[in-house]
Amino acid sequence: MISVTDLIGYIPYVGTFLSIAFLLVGIFLSIILGFPQLKNGRKFLNIISSNELKTSTKNTISPLQALMTAMSTSLGSGSIAGVPLAIVIGGPGALFWIVVYAFFGSVTKFAEVAFAIKYRIRAADRSIIGGPTTYLWQVNPFLSYWYGAVALFLFAGWSALQAKALSEVFEKLGVSQYFTGAITSLFVLYMLIGGAKRIGKLSSYLVPIMCTSYLLACLFILLQDVSLLANMFILVLKCAFTPAAATGGFVGASVLTAMRQGIFKSAYVTEAGVGTAAFPHALADTESATDQGVLAMYSVAIDTFFCLISGFVVLVTGVWTSGAASNTLIYDAFNLGLPAVGPMILIFSLVLFVTGTALGNCFNGSKCFGFFTGNQYLHYYYIFVVTMMFFGSITNTLTLWAIMEFILPLTALPNLIGLIYLAIKNRTELSN
Repeated sequence: MISVTDLIGYIPYVGTFLSIAFLLVGIFLSIILGFPQLKNGRKFLNIISSNELKTSTKNTISPLQALMTAMSTSLGSGSIAGVPLAIVIGGPGALFWIVVYAFFGSVTKFAEVAFAIKYRIRAADRSIIGGPTTYLWQVNPFLSYWYGAVALFLFAGWSALQAKALSEVFEKLGVSQYFTGAITSLFVLYMLIGGAKRIGKLSSYLVPIMCTSYLLACLFILLQDVSLLANMFILVLKCAFTPAAATGGFVGASVLTAMRQGIFKSAYVTEAGVGTAAFPHALADTESATDQGVLAMYSVAIDTFFCLISGFVVLVTGVWTSGAASNTLIYDAFNLGLPAVGPMILIFSLVLFVTGTALGNCFNGSKCFGFFTGNQYLHYYYIFVVTMMFFGSITNTLTLWAIMEFILPLTALPNLIGLIYLAIKNRTELSN
């Protein structure tokens, strides 16, 4: 009989398998679709400058709001606290593999969003039901039910991780994790009750503010010593292809571990391959599936840029050598690199990042729930997911990640299978 200890021991193998699968699917889609990430730059600029980008109707949100809602989930604690964890476990080389997967995974995200628009349906109240649950139905209903059932718990787990990141940082200021978890959960519940338009409107305001404040603080830390930053680039490239040596509290890491951590965290942050970003994009007021797909594809570059910024801050300040697998590593880095004001800026940014991500995850999870119920009884899922957020805020960080490393493969596998089938079937349409 397999024990809990045995299951935990299998996690690295599961993560390695999934990382390779993510990368291979991204490479395959890039090849058969003619590398759209390299040839659609002008189309992207035309889309973001068009008037239609901000239009919406009663049951939809604008393409821009759909993009911002999707980005609010990817630009969360994963790009701030998740990347330092990847470095502590896999070494500096993990940053290289984050970039590699982002390049190929952007095409995966392009296909996911395009299919979400192409195959979305209307519920009895004329509201939209879309995302992997609807496009996987075109392949096989079993894949659709499989994805939808597991994704309900994936979104709850992701939201729990967001709450945990926030509660750990606030605990450094003497605030109880119970209190932080309760306040965060109640605010998210209030926003969810307001529906897609309330969330889309908030996201369109939050994303620019949180990106700007966090980016400026990181750049200030990094540009204090440009030569040190150059050394970090060399370290990342070296550790991407050779084992990272032990230093300080860091015990060292193999190339395979760096690759697994980099690809896995990149998929977690960008959501490419997992399919989850397709849910808010499916609500966009657009008839062009590929146009919305192009918007999503290039948003991966922004996600990846923030991952790199967070990673280099942790490397330059040296806090990664502590070997501490904690969500507060980035807090320690800001405290060292930008004393006094650094921690305040980080906390402000993190509150916005976590709030936006948790909201997006909860809302996306409700779309999965709505697939099974015809968009009815959504308040039951809201209550479930915010309850998980509260308990997540007081649970051990590594325990949460261990749980997610089992749930994520179960969610991604049917999505990857369906994407390959649909991409081959719709190859001509996606390549234009």
